[in-house]
Amino acid sequence: MTSKMLGRFIAVLTVALSSQLVCAADAPVDKMLAEADSAYSAGEYSEAVRIYGDVASRQGTSASLLVNLGNAYVKSGDLGRGRLAYERALLENPGEKEARNNIDYIETRVSDNNRAEAKGSKVSVSPESESFFSMMKTYVTRRHTSDAWAWWGASFFILAIFCLALYLFSSEVVIRKIGFFAGIGAGVLCVIAMVCAFSAASALENNDEGVITAYKVNLLDSPDENGKKSKYPLTRGTLMKVLDEERDDAGKVMWYKVRLNSDFVGWIRPADFETVAM
Repeated sequence: MTSKMLGRFIAVLTVALSSQLVCAADAPVDKMLAEADSAYSAGEYSEAVRIYGDVASRQGTSASLLVNLGNAYVKSGDLGRGRLAYERALLENPGEKEARNNIDYIETRVSDNNRAEAKGSKVSVSPESESFFSMMKTYVTRRHTSDAWAWWGASFFILAIFCLALYLFSSEVVIRKIGFFAGIGAGVLCVIAMVCAFSAASALENNDEGVITAYKVNLLDSPDENGKKSKYPLTRGTLMKVLDEERDDAGKVMWYKVRLNSDFVGWIRPADFETVAM
């Protein structure tokens, strides 16, 4: 066997062995997912949560896995971690309809629970209404991925090049005018799409929201156990904006300053609250 043939044989053998190793690594995960699905179908939701969590630890998260995890949490009665899983699924895939629909369901239940805790008070337990510009920002950064915006940007760029070619090489005046103005429009849309892509990517990295995971908790007016408590507690599953953090000397977060609306602003422990961004 020549050295060249030997080299090819070793390369093929390496690829084959790698494929076998990948299949061997995937097999336990597939088995675990099947076990989690079976546990969920059997009504063993806590067991399903455990297995889905183990799968996430092994291979990382995906939108579909997080939705399954969220479903198991909700069925087990934990709206906080259920919502957290759904919110994280939307970070992975903003187009995940099941996660969005389930969040709407949880929001209704959480609002009812918070209203019950307010005991008939006129205090607001709903997030503040977004302004027009905030709604536009949410649409750009939370409804579409940066990859989707980048794809649109690339498409408009190609269209702009095509229109430029029409303007430069067509002998018809009308075609040249169409190419000129359409090219300008496509170029502007390309720039807008790329700006949206960068904004969506930045929002993904700097998500400033979190979910209350404790059964119910009163916010404090200072990052201290002796701080004054809010008059009414908030229940788990409540989505909050993170305004600030208090860290210890080692850099570990000890407190989060959070906000639901003007009636609910204060500090909360990480044991009772978890950020959406992991």
